[in-house]
Amino acid sequence: MPSDPRVAAALAALKQPIAEFRAAVQGALAQADAFLAAQSADESTRASRAGIALGEFGARHISAAGFAALFPAVAPADDASQKALARAIDILRSVAAQGESLFVAEVTKGRRLGATIDDALAVAGRAFGAIIITELVRGGRYRAAEHDRLLDASEFRAWNKAERRFAPPLVVEVDGADLHAGALLDFADGREKLVLVVRGDSAPAALVRCVTPGTFVLQTVDGSGLDRLAGYEGPAIAAVVPEGAAVFMHDPTAGKEAWQRITIAHLPALPTKAVGGSSAWQLGEDLKMLADLARTPFAVPGALGAKGAPAMGAGEAVDRLASWLLDSSGLAGTA
Repeated sequence: MPSDPRVAAALAALKQPIAEFRAAVQGALAQADAFLAAQSADESTRASRAGIALGEFGARHISAAGFAALFPAVAPADDASQKALARAIDILRSVAAQGESLFVAEVTKGRRLGATIDDALAVAGRAFGAIIITELVRGGRYRAAEHDRLLDASEFRAWNKAERRFAPPLVVEVDGADLHAGALLDFADGREKLVLVVRGDSAPAALVRCVTPGTFVLQTVDGSGLDRLAGYEGPAIAAVVPEGAAVFMHDPTAGKEAWQRITIAHLPALPTKAVGGSSAWQLGEDLKMLADLARTPFAVPGALGAKGAPAMGAGEAVDRLASWLLDSSGLAGTA
């Protein structure tokens, strides 16, 4: 088990997408094993299997050996196809045998966040390639010159739409100073789920620059909201941050406008010191951006038709609107 309890909690929240990825690997492995076993079966074994398929009545009237010769269980594959399938099976077995480490990565000293995620997901990329190889060989469509490269490690940018939809989730341990949101944007596609477990001081609103209309974004201190992230059908990025950082959720399903989609549970004061390579001014800009995105855009009319007040927060807007309604109705001061 991971030593940091926050990693274990993140893995627990991601159990459904983890199970879906494992099921895809196990299903492909079972099909590949069965196909390879059928290829290597001798005449006696083929006849025995054909007899079982024919049943008691059919076996009395039809030669099982003759039936097996005329209607083999699988189409014969050449040596090159069988070797490629054997390689694909080795990859699938290796991936299937890995435990939680398959879904956990750590940004070590001197490495970048984006490169760490790329390397971790490259394992899944090989699994996707192996799944495709099994389908090509079973369908008699495998061509070595064209398809062998599928078994090489491939970075997320090279994955197709279907692969991105079934990408495995990843929990990444990272020091706050190394958390650069720009590196995460390359992975905001398909149904990729990234959860960062942040160690030490970090930018107070590090993930605000990941907010786009279709990306679920979460900053949480105690893991709240990770269940919502796991169930979201699009790309999702979260960070389990230290106490004192901003706590917010951007849920694309909550509305069309940014202020409808963003909920802020905690907005800290503007920072006074740098974190990593970001100055206090830059960190403050991120906090201001978060506040601006969440600000309710109500404009309350002024007295005697004057220009409406500027956009404001929801609480302030309710008070201003109630006051304006009382003034307009002539009921103000009559209570």
